[in-house]
Amino acid sequence: MMYIPTLSKLQKATVRAIYTCSIFISLNGCSTLPVMKVQEKAIYSTDFDTTQTQLSQLITPLKKSHVGLTGYHLLFDPLEAIAARLNLINKAQKTLDLQYYIWDNDKIGALALYEIIQAADRGVKVRILIDDNNAKEMEGIFLALSQHANIDVKLYNPYKFRNLRVLDIMLDLKRVNRRMHNKSFVVDQSIALIGGRNMSNQYYYTSENYQFSDLDVVLVGQAVNDISHSFDDYWNDSYAYPVQQIVNPNQHKLRYDSLKKQLTTHYEKVSVQNYLDLANHSHAFDQWLYHDLDLDWVKAKVVYDNPSKIHNRAQPQDYLETQLSSYLDNPKDNLDIVSAYFVPEKAGVALLSRMAQQGVKVRVLTNSFKANDVWLVHAFYQKYRTDLLKNGVQLYEFLPTLSDKALKAYTKNVSRDTKISLKTLSRSSLHAKMMAVDEQVFIGSFNLDPRSAKLNAEIGVLLYSKPLAEEIHQTLSKDINNYSYKLTLTPDQKITWITDTPQGEVHYHKEPSMQWWQQGGLKIISLLPIEGLM
Repeated sequence: MMYIPTLSKLQKATVRAIYTCSIFISLNGCSTLPVMKVQEKAIYSTDFDTTQTQLSQLITPLKKSHVGLTGYHLLFDPLEAIAARLNLINKAQKTLDLQYYIWDNDKIGALALYEIIQAADRGVKVRILIDDNNAKEMEGIFLALSQHANIDVKLYNPYKFRNLRVLDIMLDLKRVNRRMHNKSFVVDQSIALIGGRNMSNQYYYTSENYQFSDLDVVLVGQAVNDISHSFDDYWNDSYAYPVQQIVNPNQHKLRYDSLKKQLTTHYEKVSVQNYLDLANHSHAFDQWLYHDLDLDWVKAKVVYDNPSKIHNRAQPQDYLETQLSSYLDNPKDNLDIVSAYFVPEKAGVALLSRMAQQGVKVRVLTNSFKANDVWLVHAFYQKYRTDLLKNGVQLYEFLPTLSDKALKAYTKNVSRDTKISLKTLSRSSLHAKMMAVDEQVFIGSFNLDPRSAKLNAEIGVLLYSKPLAEEIHQTLSKDINNYSYKLTLTPDQKITWITDTPQGEVHYHKEPSMQWWQQGGLKIISLLPIEGLM
């Protein structure tokens, strides 16, 4: 999908126009990468001794009894996902390495920053690496954070023209169009989280607009070492700039002491505290970590794009897509794909069609038009639906508003305790990225679209677990109709969207929630030579 930095509506319209014009007139001959004022000394995770930390002492005996393996725990529940993050930050004693595409100045972002400051005050060395594409509204906060002796913040692949990013886009589109989409979270080199969630309200049932349905995985063991290595690769890359080197302090009056005071006030607000208490109480994270740490231990492989991909100098083996293809066996029975943004291109259609014709049950869950937060992607996805369905691939599209069956029991508690309407909590968009292939499961930040494959940097983990793969296959078979349209073809090859309601099945013979002018606009857009940017 084509990424637009955080701007006003007028600026966004201008940026879209310039993006499109730049594609056709190739205004890409001038590099706008800022000059590094002071060369930073490389820092690595192994520079810090974490062997005596509480988490290391908890995990090390488990690692010794599962040599070479990785323990995992899935985080489907958004409340459990934020509780895990906040509690792990709270338990950090030596290091926190956090890498994200988006970190917003909202309830969730502020809660995490509060805990990070508490950790830094305890002496924890904090490294925060954020892609610069969406960092504009946060750069003053990051600058204030960096005033703490134990907190380092870097912005990845930064814009040179901080207040007029359109100039970077005009002059250096090929560079600024490549983004670090990785999400990783490593505590004391002992526990890691990776998946699709950013640090923003809509990923944790706290947004007042809509919620992302997403997935993370907690990892211990061998995979943590690999994720730390990935973080170090990006942290020490020449595209990672200390925030002090590219953000003008004269344009930001916020200082560390004021930031800490504001975050403390925010933390103590009743509505926020209720949410925090609910998350902690509902999932009893401490009880699970210290007493019920029941992990499944399996062979695992962390795959990630080398930073050279962002530099446009990557070799085939540097790409996550290549690595993933080499590790995944040809499916024999089942292939389940969950991808928020799904643009298979002709080669992907041919591959999936061949699998389905060979007897593999191929099932794809992606966003419907109304549920998709990036409507441009839908223009290019919809081109391939009929061919996929003709060849036996099963397609499902995520509902923009979840049914009562899809809303779990805790949703009403969230609505009550966070003062967010149940209507808002049911308004959803799929954001998860997962594949289950017979006896293997992939979880990460990688969508099945050209952007993830060829442009953005991504990370994920491949878990060799037959029980997990079977559980995912069975759960999708049982529940998928509760939160998605099922697409079928009529005898004259027209698509029908089928959804379950309390009154029975409802069939739509025109794309749900799409107006005629939207349909026409998407068809015109799909003809443009920009599919590789989606």
